[in-house]
Amino acid sequence: MKVTLDDHSQQGASLWDGFMGSSRHTPSLAQVEQLLAGCSGFIYLGTERFMANVPPVKLAAMDLSECHLALIFDLLQNRASAARQSNLDLQKSAGRLALEGPVETALLLSLCGVRCVALHQWHSSPRTHALNVAALLDGLLAAGLSSGQALHSLRKGDRGPSGAPPSNESTASGSLGGVYQKADVSWSSFNCILYGIPNLVIE
Repeated sequence: MKVTLDDHSQQGASLWDGFMGSSRHTPSLAQVEQLLAGCSGFIYLGTERFMANVPPVKLAAMDLSECHLALIFDLLQNRASAARQSNLDLQKSAGRLALEGPVETALLLSLCGVRCVALHQWHSSPRTHALNVAALLDGLLAAGLSSGQALHSLRKGDRGPSGAPPSNESTASGSLGGVYQKADVSWSSFNCILYGIPNLVIE
């Protein structure tokens, strides 16, 4: 995420506010709530389910009518995160677990006022997450695509410069946003789904 934000500093990404978590420090729920309450756009990149970190009962009480776009890149998984989430899930009811699903997450965010929500439907690797985040932000910020167009570019295999696969695969070159090249489309390209307004443009 840090590399992606640096790549888009000229598009205003350097002015964004937020938290970079780590294995040693995870932002508190109060910090996340404060960030959500005052934002016009929200990006989450993390392991396992977003709603496992932000309880549904807390989110449902929030007014997010000022938030136009939420990009939820959750469900990133490794052995440590899977084991930790499995232990936490044992303490939850079936109803609580059901509210943490992708569709339920999109519904709750929409009911709170978010106009456009993009989020993953199933678990994937850190590399796949990184490619999808970079490609989607390339489309939204560098190419000026709408939310629907940027997401659809993943299906077509279009990759911007910072979203291009490593050099041993297909590679894009040129100035930021200037050259796009076809990449091999895989099942992971259909992981991210858009809910809400498809013609939202970041200015």
